[in-house]
Amino acid sequence: MKTVLRYLLLLSLPFSPLSAQNMPTNEERDARMKKATEQRMAYAASAEYNPYDTKISDIRKAAIDFQNQKKFPEAIAEVQKGLARSKYNIDLLIILATCYRTLGDVANADKSRELWMSLMDSVLRSGDGHDYATAFKVISVDEEYSLLRVLQLEVINQSLESHDGSQFDVMRVKSGKSDQEFVLYFNVDLPKKWLDRQLNTPAEK
Repeated sequence: MKTVLRYLLLLSLPFSPLSAQNMPTNEERDARMKKATEQRMAYAASAEYNPYDTKISDIRKAAIDFQNQKKFPEAIAEVQKGLARSKYNIDLLIILATCYRTLGDVANADKSRELWMSLMDSVLRSGDGHDYATAFKVISVDEEYSLLRVLQLEVINQSLESHDGSQFDVMRVKSGKSDQEFVLYFNVDLPKKWLDRQLNTPAEK
């Protein structure tokens, strides 16, 4: 499975073409990944953090609809609205980068693309997804599905499992490139602990 996943990573990243002069060196990419990890963890510890914001999926759908209609300024405005609620949402940043590039705003396209790729690297390098011990560590379910979309993997089935005091989303997935099936593990402790705190917080009178 590790070989298959490594193969998919090589095919899928970078997600869209970059000129040779804009390709980051390994050292630059590592530094950006470390910064993105710090940003993700700090965000997950902040008062802004809400990994179960139900409005994000509606905003993402509206942005995609605008994008498909070639209404790129409207799509960008919708994405910005979503990022105000979920500042490190990878799917929204991908849409933003694509819309900026289509409009010829290369600087903002590259900035958005650099951020989402660094965030994706942060998730991908948090483990290898092979088992409980090396599960990818995510701060939201959205990150799980962003990774699957970038790697072009289809979910066959999914279960929430407990192991050694931690919570995991365990997904059997299929690669569209090879039709091979395998299982990925995601550590979801951070979003689950946030949800537990919300459920256990007494309601204000």
